[in-house]
Amino acid sequence: MRKTNKKSAAEPVNIGARNITKAKLKGTPFTSAEDLKAAQSAILSETWKKLEKARAKRELTKRDEFKFYVDTFRKGLHCKYVDNANNIVGIALDDDDVIKISISEQVLPRKNSDQELLGVLIQSMSATFLQSYLKAMDILEEPLETEEHVRLAKQQCEKYKSKTHERMTD
Repeated sequence: MRKTNKKSAAEPVNIGARNITKAKLKGTPFTSAEDLKAAQSAILSETWKKLEKARAKRELTKRDEFKFYVDTFRKGLHCKYVDNANNIVGIALDDDDVIKISISEQVLPRKNSDQELLGVLIQSMSATFLQSYLKAMDILEEPLETEEHVRLAKQQCEKYKSKTHERMTD
C-alpha cells in the first residue's frame, strides 16, 4: 500500500483526463481552490454574524425593558380616510409574531375595481411593514427597494384609475 504524503494529498485528483478542481472553479472568479475556500469561509462567517445579531436582538426585545422596540410593530400600520375615524386597512404583528391584516367591512370589495384598489393598498402596506420589521430586527440588511414598490403601486393605481374612467365613460 502506497503511503500518501502531504504534497500528493493536496494535489487535484485526475479522473481520466478531467480535473475535478478545475471543473469546480469553472464559472467562478477564483483561480485556486484555496481562494474559493477562503471566500466561502468569509461568507459563512459574515452570515453567521448576521444571524447571531438577529437572534440576540430577538432575545433582547422579549425583555420588558426592550419591548418598546417591537411594540411599534404590534401597533402596526393603519390606513384611513382623513375625515373618518375608522381604519380602512391595518397591518400589525400579533403576540405570536404573526402578521395580521384587518380590513374594514365598509371597504370590502363590492366591485372588481374596489377589489383591485384594495389589493394595491394591502400589497404596498404589507411589503412596507414586512421590510421595515425585517430591517429593524437585523434580518434584512440590504437597502430597501422602496422606489420599486412605489413605482409598482403607482402603476397599479394608474391602471385602476384608467379602468374606472373607462367604466364611467361607457
